[in-house]
Amino acid sequence: MKVKSRILSLFLAFFIIFSFIPISFAENVGDINEYKIDIKLNHNEKILNGKETLVFKNNYNRELKEIVFHLYPDSYNDIKTMPALSFLGIEGEVKLAKEELGDIHIEKVLVNKKNIKYTQDKEVLKISLDKPLKQGEKLDISMDFTLKIPFGRNRLGFYEDVYSLTNWYPILSIYDEKTGKWDENPYHPVGESNYSDVANYNVHLTVPKDMVVAPTGSIIDEKIEGLNKTLNIKAENVRDFVFMMSPKYKVLTKEIDGVKLYNYYLPGDKKQNSAQILLDEAGKAVSFLNKKIGKYAYDELRIAETGLLGGAMEYPQIVQMGFYQPIDGYEEEYIPSILEMVVHEVIHQWWYVGVGNNEYKEPFLDESLTVFTTAYYFENEYGKYNNRAVNMKIRRSIYESEIPALNSSVDDFKDFDSYVHTIYTKGPQFFEDLRKRVGEEKFTKILQNYYKKFLFKNATIVDLLNTIEEVAGKGIRKTMEVAVSKPNYFPQNIQLTQEEDRAMEVENKKKYLSKKEKENGLVVGSLILRCLNGEEIVFVKPNNLSQIDAKLMDYFIENMSEELQQIYGLNIKVVEENRLTEKDKLKNLIVFGYPKKSSIMNKIGPKLPINPNSDEIVINNIKIKNENISGMFIAENPYNKKKLSLIIFLDESNTQDDSFMFNYNPLYNDGIQFILNVNGKKNVQIKGMYK
Repeated sequence: MKVKSRILSLFLAFFIIFSFIPISFAENVGDINEYKIDIKLNHNEKILNGKETLVFKNNYNRELKEIVFHLYPDSYNDIKTMPALSFLGIEGEVKLAKEELGDIHIEKVLVNKKNIKYTQDKEVLKISLDKPLKQGEKLDISMDFTLKIPFGRNRLGFYEDVYSLTNWYPILSIYDEKTGKWDENPYHPVGESNYSDVANYNVHLTVPKDMVVAPTGSIIDEKIEGLNKTLNIKAENVRDFVFMMSPKYKVLTKEIDGVKLYNYYLPGDKKQNSAQILLDEAGKAVSFLNKKIGKYAYDELRIAETGLLGGAMEYPQIVQMGFYQPIDGYEEEYIPSILEMVVHEVIHQWWYVGVGNNEYKEPFLDESLTVFTTAYYFENEYGKYNNRAVNMKIRRSIYESEIPALNSSVDDFKDFDSYVHTIYTKGPQFFEDLRKRVGEEKFTKILQNYYKKFLFKNATIVDLLNTIEEVAGKGIRKTMEVAVSKPNYFPQNIQLTQEEDRAMEVENKKKYLSKKEKENGLVVGSLILRCLNGEEIVFVKPNNLSQIDAKLMDYFIENMSEELQQIYGLNIKVVEENRLTEKDKLKNLIVFGYPKKSSIMNKIGPKLPINPNSDEIVINNIKIKNENISGMFIAENPYNKKKLSLIIFLDESNTQDDSFMFNYNPLYNDGIQFILNVNGKKNVQIKGMYK
């Protein structure tokens, strides 16, 4: 899941495949359960009528006296139990309209074609068997059910002609042989609670004939009868079955490494372009994971635009996105959050879909790993200074804080922020910590082995630790076991060093200023960009300022120099105007002073786009009488067209105040070409572009 908190935004998931199975089909993992589901949509009432049949084999080492199914749709009966991406519970009385509530009702249950006792309570269906089911024996379980689809922008719902059918049908629980109990945990409002074994699905779905369906698995055929059509959908070795659908969907496709990718998007301004960008990024992520960890276990992967609020969600062979926004024109150095989201959910196809786990009990195992792997992808694909890569997303977030242990269950967290901070911020640090301790080669081997060994199975944190031990030894395993099991995890060893942090600042500032310059042409920030690229800046210091202005100028130079040095490791050369050499004039200049008393401003003024000594200042054909005006502007250096000059001119009749420290510092207001302060103390400010 990708989460956006109301207080903090996070983006997040690391899920990778390692297997040498063919891409064209999923490997059969032996005796797995077989679902057959026949469903029909009542579009007017927003109801699904379904019949589900499960061929269940007891693969456990115990006799079973009952069979348990999760009824996750019942979580939509109440806003306090409704799964959400951005809050934990609801404070105060909030009432939902009837159409905003969801529900699943079991009409009847048959076992081996005979009626049998069952109970439906607290998101759980319990079927009592007439006689214990021995190991290796099979049962035919069938049930009729009715699903009321809630109106809204949650994971399950209907909104603006889009149906999102997730966690929508009775799904078999998992039996714990150690405790002799079935998993009966409800779907928790925060995070995910998915926990199921892989199974095969044969689904017949009847919907209005204009409906475009994006499902788990593959659409085998469609038959149109009157106003409806019936789709036959098959999926093998998947731990869940979901589908999105809308009569408005348009579809883009592409193929990567033999995997067919689809993006189902809605009509709208620039939607197709956004959908294509998302599809391309998803394809790059699939290719990366195929090479780095192991091949994708299926031959189709879908992305679907829905009304989902708060982020995006992962399901077998399908990613549920929110509404698309225009995302063209971004720079690769500044990846927008929606691209991080789609990569995050694609990576979940490795961690959760391929290698499963109990997301209720151990959310760290798939979610924290997916967040790390997402940053790992951006590091490999776009470089270590990328805004979504490991250094920026993970290593810059190292600080002491009180948190539960990383192996906490979702119901252990007191509030939503604690869950997010632990699982999405601290948890990914565990994997970078491990990478630093064992090195890149062993780290990759750990992930590959973990994926290969537990593909189509449910792993635990103990399984991950065992895999670490197999590759890196008992000492590393012990260290990482402490890291995951003790509260207040604080991996100081992966904090950015001062040099690394400065390098990050320099690279990010360079990328930011390059983007501004590309968008606008020459800007004030261009001067700093030249400095960051190794060129020298000479500050021309006048010696004829008033006593107050001279003190402010010295303070200005001190602050700008200190900031450049501390953040970027840069220095500027300060030269008094009467000592400026011909060699100095050929460099990037900051010329400071009163226009009429500055020999250099008097000399170069006529060659500048704004002449601070002229009777009128002309900008974009607008004339301003040059009285009581101070300001700043950027231009080519008239002495050397390959360099720049930043002119900062003061109004001699008005003493400056501290505000000019910020107005004229080239580290600020870097995306414009000029600032003019008119009428002195009245301080009418004009800023923007002179061309």
